[in-house]
Amino acid sequence: MAPVAALLVVGFLVPLVLVAWLSLMPERTFGLDAGLTGANYVTAVRDGYVVPLGWSLAFAAATTAICLLVSWPMAKVLSRRGSGFALAVTVLVALPIFISESVRLFGTALLLMPRGGILAGSVNALFGVQIGSILYTKTATLVGLVYVYLPFALFPMILGLAQVPRDQVEAARDLGASGWQVLREVELPNAMPGLLIGGLLVFVLAFGANTEANILGGQSVAVITKSIDQRFSYAQDWPLGSALTILVAAITAAVVFPVLARIDLDRLLRR
Repeated sequence: MAPVAALLVVGFLVPLVLVAWLSLMPERTFGLDAGLTGANYVTAVRDGYVVPLGWSLAFAAATTAICLLVSWPMAKVLSRRGSGFALAVTVLVALPIFISESVRLFGTALLLMPRGGILAGSVNALFGVQIGSILYTKTATLVGLVYVYLPFALFPMILGLAQVPRDQVEAARDLGASGWQVLREVELPNAMPGLLIGGLLVFVLAFGANTEANILGGQSVAVITKSIDQRFSYAQDWPLGSALTILVAAITAAVVFPVLARIDLDRLLRR
């Protein structure tokens, strides 16, 4: 474990410590030896950065909920059907992961464009009906997030449902349990590790997402990662950008660590 631990320390812990230290420097300072101050965190709250932070949290929570709700029936079907069918569906779901995210999102933008877009143009050509578009809206951003991150919820959930003993499900039904009771008392408790891992993956990735908002949301959507990028690049205010980064990291840790404490990895890995 020593080489891996060293890589994590050098590649993750050290940069995070540097960012945390820089967040305590005076604004628009590029060095690490100025006087310590917490003014950047005050500015982050006072200057309205709470709004994009709230939108990022809302998008992440909504994306996680939708992905889990959609993935559950898909995972149940894939865990029960034959290997050939499951393999074909798995390949179809996983294939977009190997294509650039920007390419996929620009394709989605072409689909959703008003009038000249693929969807609106096809409906007009086939049925003579003019439809509107959700492009450059918060709804389009949410659609893009679900589209991109759905596989990250589906595959851990399939692994989680594989932990559900079929004899327990059959026994519960033989004893008169309803479908809701089987779900609540048997399937959910046994599949919970996969569900939690899938939910964590989607939440963390969606919380830090920026491309979906830029391409599909346009100017109507302001997320915290876009604000961080602007602080580091256009504004050249690295201390404030670092403070926003630490806030995002702290919120992520507050969600991730309590959930990880509830996951029994030994059981999930069948050790």
